[in-house]
Amino acid sequence: MSSILLPHEQRIHGPWVKLQSEPKLFNALMYDLGVRGAQATEVFVLDDIDNFHELGEIYGFVYLFRMMGDVKSLYKSEEYTPVDNPKNVYFANQVVDNACATLAVLNIALNSPQLEIGDDLKEFKEFTKDFPPPVKGFTITNHPSFRLIHNSMSRHPEEALVVEEASGKPSATVDESVEVYHYIAYVPVDGEVWQLDGLYPHPVSVGKYSDKQRWYDAARDAMRARTQGFYAEQINFVLLAITKDPIFIKKMRTKECIYLKRVVESVLDELNGEWRAVLVNEPKFVEDLTEDEEMEVAKRDNVTKEIEVLNSNRGDVNKLIQLRTNWVDEIRVLQKAIKRENKLKQIEKERQTFDYGPFIREYLSVLHERGELKELLKKADDEDCDIRIPVFSPNNMLIHNPY
Repeated sequence: MSSILLPHEQRIHGPWVKLQSEPKLFNALMYDLGVRGAQATEVFVLDDIDNFHELGEIYGFVYLFRMMGDVKSLYKSEEYTPVDNPKNVYFANQVVDNACATLAVLNIALNSPQLEIGDDLKEFKEFTKDFPPPVKGFTITNHPSFRLIHNSMSRHPEEALVVEEASGKPSATVDESVEVYHYIAYVPVDGEVWQLDGLYPHPVSVGKYSDKQRWYDAARDAMRARTQGFYAEQINFVLLAITKDPIFIKKMRTKECIYLKRVVESVLDELNGEWRAVLVNEPKFVEDLTEDEEMEVAKRDNVTKEIEVLNSNRGDVNKLIQLRTNWVDEIRVLQKAIKRENKLKQIEKERQTFDYGPFIREYLSVLHERGELKELLKKADDEDCDIRIPVFSPNNMLIHNPY
């Protein structure tokens, strides 16, 4: 048996790779797939008294878990009864190994009309909406962009390990010691909460709700049973709530302020065509607001209230100019915050997906060449020892030992 370690560039163009169950990775994956306005937030309790109010609007829950051996054993004790796939629920089966993270994102995003998705995802949903779950799964699996995005999230060398038989065919045996990562989602659709697991033949209804803001109450029993099962089987897991991204909230408020600025400017133009003379050295900023977005923004309750304030001061030019100044200042602050947070997200994504393997291998080689690796390995056997890691300069000279 031979093992081939693929570099990152080759890996993203290869077969679907294993991804770790990390919330930050899930966020990066959602964004790159074209899902906007959502973020994954880790949840620690499922108590009845906890209404998750501080999380705001919740689009769905996802279990990310790691277990040993074959994840299909989760359903070994369940008796399966075939049912028709509900027409109002978008659901795709997982038909290849390692694709579950992307599948979980798509199963949530394509069932959440509140989320903003890119044109590619919209076209994909429209194209596949009438396909049965297995065919949807094959379509996702064979979508080149989905696979490239998924594989680009992998950074760890062990995730790129391709194991082959001497004949070139993959081994058919399941290694019980292999770690397997899997995702199970819970989403509300038309008054029912659905469990979406790509390894199960169809969505499973786990409860009905009447209060859309507290739809998760209908899923508590099923989710609590799932959690207790993980504890019983000693399975490591993370429970994520898919909520509104703070950046998305800032973007929405920015659009509201741009709309209000345009409205007040229109009123000021009617009252006094010379009012712009008071604007001295006002910095320019991008007004990213389409006509369709204007119509949507105008219907929001908080915007309606601010329009009422504007109308109550309709004859006071100075007051209207002050209102405009307030909205312009808010736009600047929001746009700076959005830019800063987007930059931090990009940095975090690069850290998350950067392949540290070449550096680690080179570093270990340097330690071996200097004759220090064997001694460090010996010291590592003693849990109480204080291992001091040498630090090298680019020309392989010892600089200092900060530890």
